Formats: sequence, C-alpha cells, structure tokens
Amino acid sequence: MPHGPTLIPIDRRRAIALTETFRHLAGCSGAATELTPVTVIIRTDRDTLETGLGTATIDGIDEPIGAGALRRLAADANLIPMILGGPSQVLDLGTSTRLFTRGQKLALAERDGGCAWTGCTHPPSFTEAHHITWWSQGGPTNLDNGVLLCPFHHHRIHDDHWSITIQNGVPWFIPPSHIDRHQTPIRGGRIHLAA
Repeated sequence: MPHGPTLIPIDRRRAIALTETFRHLAGCSGAATELTPVTVIIRTDRDTLETGLGTATIDGIDEPIGAGALRRLAADANLIPMILGGPSQVLDLGTSTRLFTRGQKLALAERDGGCAWTGCTHPPSFTEAHHITWWSQGGPTNLDNGVLLCPFHHHRIHDDHWSITIQNGVPWFIPPSHIDRHQTPIRGGRIHLAA
C-alpha cells in the first residue's frame, strides 16, 4: 500500500533548518569575519551529554533535538557552557562597570527567558539588561540587580517609575501609585504554557 509523503511538523522543520544552517555557517570559510556571530542557546542535562541518550531544546523552537544532533552541533560549534551556580565566570561587577557583560546577559536570559514583563513574548535576543536599582543611583552591575526587558517595557519602567524586585529568581513588577494606588506586585517572568 503506497504512502504519501510524511508531513513533518513545522517546529521540527525549523529545528532541522536551524541545525543545518548553523553547521554550514560554523564551517564556512567565505563568511565575512567582521560579522557578529549568532548565539544559539541549547539546553540539555549532563546525562544526555555523557550517554548520548535523551534530547535537548533550542531557544525559540518548541521541537526538541536528539542527542545525535546535539553532538553534531557541539562538534561544529564554539560552545559556551552555562554552569549554573558554578565559579567559571565572573557575573558580579559591582558599580565599577555600567554595562552588563555578554556572560551576564546569557545568565539573565537563562533566568528570565526573554523579556521578564508579565506576558511579553520577546525572546532574549530582543531584550536589554536593565538595572533594577539604577546604576546612576548606585545600583551594581550584578545578576541580582539585573532583569531583561524588551525596549518597550524598558522605557515603560523608566517613564512610569515602576519598581522591580527579584524573589527566588522570579521578577516582580510594582506599579507606581498613579497606576495602582495599592501598588500590588505583579509576577513577571516567562509564562510556560502546558502542552
């Protein structure tokens, strides 16, 4: 009995296309070296890396990739391991440095998942690192004083004078009294929808 072509879900096609595009660009000697490279964040657990069994996820793509695809990407890539809670990178700079570093932004992206404003769907690549206590007011350039916001919500925080606190890794947005006289905190962070 003949079968028609197998339909591949769109998320799976995106994962395949991203993998192949990345592998091509990683080995392309004709690319202009002055171009900024793309940062792709792939998440997996230690067992998957060690055993080759399991899956990994790529930011912005719902369909997971298999351990084989993960290993092929790792072989072609300049990997940036993110060790949570480890001492591998300085992530607190105090007040001597105003701008957040690339490593800090990657750590904030891991925590916030993109714009931390409630319900905003902008990914990490479309965000800016905001000082919760403004740097001009003595706020340090540290992870516990940073939050990712898209440009629109970043301006809203500054223009409307919202306050932000981080509690157990979760950002909370406190409206000014002219917006909410009770100043009821609003939970921020990415909303993960059930499958």
